[in-house]
Amino acid sequence: MLLRLLISLALFVTVSSTSLISLDLGTEFMKIGIVKPGVPIDIVLNTETKRKTPMTVYIKGDERLFGDTAVTRGEKSPKNAYSNLLDLLGKSIDNPVVTEYKERFPYHIIEADPVRNTVVFRHDDNTFYSVEELLAMQIEFAVLLATKHGEAPVSKVIICVPPFFNQKEREAMLNVAEIAGVQVMQLMTTTSAISLQYAVFRNIKMTEKPMIVLFATVGSQFTTAAVVSYSQIKDKVTKELVNTVQVMGVGYDRGLGSYEMDLRLREHLADKFTEKYPKLSDVRKNGRAMKKLLKEARKVKTVLSANHDTYAQVESLHQDKDFRVKISREDMENLFADIFPRFQAPFLDAINSAGISKPEIEQVVLFGGGTRIPKIQEQILKATEQKELHKYINTDEAAAMGSAFMAASSSSVFRTKQIKLRDANQFPFFVSFNKLVLNEEGEVTETKLVNKELYYRNNGLPQKKAMTYTKFSDDFHFNVSYGNLDYLSEKQTNEFGSLPLMMVNVKGVKDVFNQHHDKTAKGIKAHILVDESGLISVDSVEALFETIVANKTEPGWMDSVSNFFGGNSDEEGEKKEGEAGEEKKEDEKKDEGDKKPEEEK
Repeated sequence: MLLRLLISLALFVTVSSTSLISLDLGTEFMKIGIVKPGVPIDIVLNTETKRKTPMTVYIKGDERLFGDTAVTRGEKSPKNAYSNLLDLLGKSIDNPVVTEYKERFPYHIIEADPVRNTVVFRHDDNTFYSVEELLAMQIEFAVLLATKHGEAPVSKVIICVPPFFNQKEREAMLNVAEIAGVQVMQLMTTTSAISLQYAVFRNIKMTEKPMIVLFATVGSQFTTAAVVSYSQIKDKVTKELVNTVQVMGVGYDRGLGSYEMDLRLREHLADKFTEKYPKLSDVRKNGRAMKKLLKEARKVKTVLSANHDTYAQVESLHQDKDFRVKISREDMENLFADIFPRFQAPFLDAINSAGISKPEIEQVVLFGGGTRIPKIQEQILKATEQKELHKYINTDEAAAMGSAFMAASSSSVFRTKQIKLRDANQFPFFVSFNKLVLNEEGEVTETKLVNKELYYRNNGLPQKKAMTYTKFSDDFHFNVSYGNLDYLSEKQTNEFGSLPLMMVNVKGVKDVFNQHHDKTAKGIKAHILVDESGLISVDSVEALFETIVANKTEPGWMDSVSNFFGGNSDEEGEKKEGEAGEEKKEDEKKDEGDKKPEEEK
């Protein structure tokens, strides 16, 4: 492993004394990747010299504890320990994900933020914490660990997010980083980070013929599947072949993970304890005892992934009674019998959205602790129709290592292998506006609501597209929202939240047209970008005119109207009317296979 790390990164000679880090923030654990001049990419060790740190913060008075210490203290006082927070980011208080969290963690008092209607924890009568604040504390702790490990301050960070995070969730993560005081290079999906790590550290030799790999991720809270191609693609500028990692399709179930199994196994252990001591008070009303049982359930699940039976045992569990019971793998699998078949759906969704057949898949590679469970492996094999599964990557660290490589390759300080990464947009973006219907005299007779798909599912990222409005001669507005999500299940749709994203007010149109009344107006062109972090925004808005020069018609940009859009700062986006086209930002041109939006004449 060490040899692969050493050859993966070469460094320029530099006087920089700062480090770049990557954060793989999971539901239960975080992993921190680090890169600094003269040192190969590595994983940061925590204060217990472990390579992964529990995503838990313990708060009591002025005391703040993190990691394993926070977990230990949380067993004695659960209401003071905050964990499993990632899935609450950007959620309204009535989201089913929040409802489920309340059921799983009844000792926390959750209220609605009076302004944003998002989740706020009531810590005591006078203290409240938002999800963003609690996660920011953990990022601050991660930076402290990285600073100590690398013996240098941290300058920038890449943060991994699940591929199904929508706009609000990604914006909330950036707010977390801002509160923590760290500069984010980009948000990177765990699927693309794992895919990149696989290419770099396994030294994949790419050719013009794509090699297709399916990555199976089963984490604590969610399951994802990603179909990825590895090939050499000709650069449209240099005409040279470039090693390219391209995400083709993704499937997911954000409520399907090993944590649900932990909870069921905990309930089974609680039942066994009650059977053994029927005259004692209800063990489920003892929060500290249930925390101990959850910890033991996780241990039992891990052991039974490799063994046929084991013992669950907890000293002084409840009312000074010790607990010990034998559990077999068959017992455990019976508890999860209804869960296992669900693991096929994300893999089938990924294959279908990628537009490939199962025989085209050359390898299925496992990631995440949940993939160690034999029954889950059986379901993955069944869904993909493969003969074997591959464990080429570290199931805990691949995302952190891949995103650390991305941080290095995005910096001018380091020289890395030349690999181009193209992630895929997971949810379609639509633009809606009121189209003007004109009569023969050019007068507006009616308006017609038009909805257009600007970015469709699996569009390559980053990418910039343009919408041209040809009928407007005065101020107007349009809306950007998520488009047709019929491919999601009812449960996924309910978890997704609100579809509208932003409203864009285009102002000053008439004034600009009057200033250039001697030219022929050809419309208003809006440039709309989905960046590396998967966030959509309006890059610029321009007025297009046409002039006659020496009996030649020469279209060109005669005026750039930078103050066209106004209104709410968080509501900016746009679309096309007269023509729809795609642009390139430097080397970000559209890959082969992307389609242009349909034109609205």
